[in-house]
Amino acid sequence: MLDHIHNAPDRSFRLKLFCFPHAGGFSLYYAFLRKYEYRHLDKILVFDYPRNNFTFNGTPDDFQQYVDAAINYIQGNKEEDEPFLLFGHSMGAYIACEAGLAMQNKYGKAPLGVVVSGQNPPYSVTLGKHQEMPTDLYAFAKRLGGVPQKILDNKQMCEKLYRFAEADMKAVATYKPTLASGDERLACGMLLHGADDFIVDPAYYCHWDKTFRKIFMDKVFTGDHFYFNNHRDEIAPLLDNFAEVLSKETK
Repeated sequence: MLDHIHNAPDRSFRLKLFCFPHAGGFSLYYAFLRKYEYRHLDKILVFDYPRNNFTFNGTPDDFQQYVDAAINYIQGNKEEDEPFLLFGHSMGAYIACEAGLAMQNKYGKAPLGVVVSGQNPPYSVTLGKHQEMPTDLYAFAKRLGGVPQKILDNKQMCEKLYRFAEADMKAVATYKPTLASGDERLACGMLLHGADDFIVDPAYYCHWDKTFRKIFMDKVFTGDHFYFNNHRDEIAPLLDNFAEVLSKETK
C-alpha cells in the first residue's frame, strides 16, 4: 500500500491539506511543510487561531470556539465538493479530529483522511487521560521542547508566546470529545509521534478505533514532542503518499 506510483499524478484530483498547530503554536512552526514539491497535495494551509477574538469562562465552550474557528477556516478555503485532508499536532490533533467529525457528520463534507501528530486518542480524555493546565508553563514548555531559542532569548516574544499558550492550555483542559461510532467515525487516520514524547501514552493507542474506521499508518520517529524538527524531510513525503493512496481509493 505504501509503494510510490511513478506515473504522472492526476492534477484534477490533488488535495488541500489544512494544518492546525499546537498550544501556543503559530503557522510559522509548520512553514517547512510548504517547501516540499508535492505530487498529490495542491496546497498546504496552516491556520493561526484567532485567539484575540476568543473568550474564556472555564466551560467546554472554551475549546469549542477553536473547533468552530477551524471549521469556518476549512469551509472558507475550499470549494463545495473539493476533497481535503486535515493535519493537527498536539492540541491541533484534537481540533483536527473534532473539525473533521463536524465536517463529516454535520455538514456532509468529510475529510478523506486526518493526520494526528503528538497526541493521544480523543477517547482517552473520557478515561481520565487529560492534560491539566501546568502550574509552571515555562518549565512545561522547556520539557516539551520545540520553542525556538530566539523566542526564549527575547523576553517580549516569550511573554506573548506564553500568554497564548496559557489560554490554549486552559481551553484544552475543558475539552469534551465527540463520541462517534460506526460510520460516524472518520474514515482514515495517520498517526505520527516521537518515541520520547511524554504526552503520548501507548496504553491508550488501542482507542484510536473510537475515532477512525481504519489506520493508514502508525509511524514513530526518534525524538520528543516536536520530533518533526529533526525529521522535516521525511514528513512531507509521508503526507504526499497518504494523499496519493486516499485519492486512488476515492476514484
